[in-house]
Amino acid sequence: MTPAKRLAVITGGNSGIGLAIARRLLSINSDGHEFRVVLACRNKGKGKAARDELLTTYPQAQVDLVELDTSSVASVERAAIALRTLSCDGTISLLFCNAGSMAIDSLDMFGIVSGLLSHPIAFFESSEALRQKRGLVTADGMGETFQTNVFGHYLLIARLTEAMAGGRVIWTGSAASQLQFKACDYQHVWGDKPYESSKYIVDQIAVPLDQRLRPFGVRCLVAEPGNVCTNFLAGLGLPLFEYLVVGVFYFIRFVLGIARFTINADSGAEGCCYAALADEECVDSRIKYHSQVTRTGKAYVGQFPLVQNKDTAAFLMGRLDGLVKRFDEPK
Repeated sequence: MTPAKRLAVITGGNSGIGLAIARRLLSINSDGHEFRVVLACRNKGKGKAARDELLTTYPQAQVDLVELDTSSVASVERAAIALRTLSCDGTISLLFCNAGSMAIDSLDMFGIVSGLLSHPIAFFESSEALRQKRGLVTADGMGETFQTNVFGHYLLIARLTEAMAGGRVIWTGSAASQLQFKACDYQHVWGDKPYESSKYIVDQIAVPLDQRLRPFGVRCLVAEPGNVCTNFLAGLGLPLFEYLVVGVFYFIRFVLGIARFTINADSGAEGCCYAALADEECVDSRIKYHSQVTRTGKAYVGQFPLVQNKDTAAFLMGRLDGLVKRFDEPK
């Protein structure tokens, strides 16, 4: 009897880092790694196109689609039911919490000029050039970026924990820092950096969530893709600017050797794939797995301590747990 393939669920799996992860998993479907990939996508049309692309390259692969919008509790609940049904043929071995959004309003010309003049290298490692939208709230009453990047995944994990025995949760993190974080606006609805704040929250909850999941045999890890030129800038409607950014990144990486300038999605997925596939004794929830590259683009993984504040982590876990209880299914 042929053993069931291990399920690898990738949120936001239709493009960017998510699609690169799917390609990597399917490319190693040998030597004991047999993955059935599930693309959990908000847009069904884009999800189908990504599935067709994968099956063209890997015609023997099993690739499923599940509709998932992490900014909607109802969508997460439906997706969880669909994923639990798929897991009847085998446990969910990997859950990549990768879907994310950054609501860009415009270029921040003041931020660009001041960043280039005062700290040019750090500027290119940040999002200072982008002005993000403020005040966005979902139909569920939460900050849009917070719910998309954090809570939607947190709820999904809660609904799938029992179907993940022996599995791993891998968050796609970012180069996050405190960035105006305030307990009174922890969803960063009114702050200037909701995207970075959401990734800061991921860093804070990773260790306590790992401790909570361990009795189920589940690990929780964070990976950082570096500076990847995916479709975040598309909302600006400035394709020439996007090309310019890519060109500048390649130039700076070659000249200065900035390791986090991964630029393409395949290199950016290196950290996520290491966190997913490394032996148990080689992973630690207190470590952040950074995708990095040499000047010429050879990808490798750097390991750095996860910066965490225990009090902030406890506060955020309490708030997230409270939101889960609010949306718990009737007993």
